[in-house]
Amino acid sequence: MPVKKTSKKAVAKKVISKPAVKTVKKTVVAPKVMPKMVMPKVQTMPIKKLDSKKLIKPLIFLLILATVYLLKDEVIVASVNGKPVTRWALTRNLEKQSASTVLENMTLQMLVEQELKKAGIEVTDEEMDAEISKIEEQLAAQGQNLDDLLAAQNLTRTTVREQLALSKGMEKLLAGNIIVTDEEITAYFEQNKEMMGADVALEDIKADIEAQLKQEKLATEQQKWFAEIKKNAKINYFKFAPSVNL
Repeated sequence: MPVKKTSKKAVAKKVISKPAVKTVKKTVVAPKVMPKMVMPKVQTMPIKKLDSKKLIKPLIFLLILATVYLLKDEVIVASVNGKPVTRWALTRNLEKQSASTVLENMTLQMLVEQELKKAGIEVTDEEMDAEISKIEEQLAAQGQNLDDLLAAQNLTRTTVREQLALSKGMEKLLAGNIIVTDEEITAYFEQNKEMMGADVALEDIKADIEAQLKQEKLATEQQKWFAEIKKNAKINYFKFAPSVNL
């Protein structure tokens, strides 16, 4: 049998014809939803309020310890084989020995200061410097030193200035009552001529005799003045009353 010839068009159509495309249905997968995280509850400890009253005692104790440590040299003045000697013990013994005398001197000093202030008596720094210089010159002539003497008696220049201020103030106050006559100077010279030496003339030591007689009269007038102002003053001794009054 004769073979049928296929035309070119038929071949072309056969080639061009598209194959059937199978459509694949996509399945949409829903995203997984993560479960919510449940945070565990944290239990907080209750905050206790501090009682200020309970803190006061420890703080006071610490302050006392700190004060004692800082002032240990003021509290403990000595030790014997490790056993301390306190300042309070020293004070008690000093009070037993000389408290009345010291207290009386303090009251007299205060009384003198009050009376000098009432009378308007003042002693300047220049006058004090001059008095101290005079004392230093007198000591230097004897081969002594003021500072050494003060140190030996546990005194200071400040203490000396205070005492000199009172003495100078009383001298100013009582100056009108202290008069030394030429007759008194001559009489003193004649009474002490042998002690002074036969070669000593009155004119050579007249100024020294006058100064000495003034000091003696000043001491006498001071005692009278002390007695008078103490009589008129109101001094009450609550403790360590002096056994002997001046």
